[in-house]
Amino acid sequence: MRLTTTTNLDTVEAAPDTNCMPPSVSTHDSRRVTQTAMRVVIVISGALVLLFCIFLFRDRGGIGELQQARQRVDALHADIRRLEAENVRLRAEVQSAKKSTFAVERIAREDLGLSKKGEVVYMLPKAH
Repeated sequence: MRLTTTTNLDTVEAAPDTNCMPPSVSTHDSRRVTQTAMRVVIVISGALVLLFCIFLFRDRGGIGELQQARQRVDALHADIRRLEAENVRLRAEVQSAKKSTFAVERIAREDLGLSKKGEVVYMLPKAH
């Protein structure tokens, strides 16, 4: 028995290498991820703006409450100005009473209804 070995190099084919990919090709598409992230950010931002508008314009608060608070502040400032003017008037009256006996007599007669000995006081009803 004779053994013969033949090698036929022409018939051998190289199997394609499926594990090796060119380095410039990526399986991860960064543009798609960026677009998806932008869509998520836009949707969340839109939802937050919508919630902000709902809370801002509802009846129980928001702009209406802010306007009422501003009106209240304006009214309080007007009260402060009126009371400061009254304080100035009262301080002037106190200074006048300290300097003059006439002011003390006027206050005693007009505000307290007092009189000197021998004087007759006629009390008239105050007009409303």
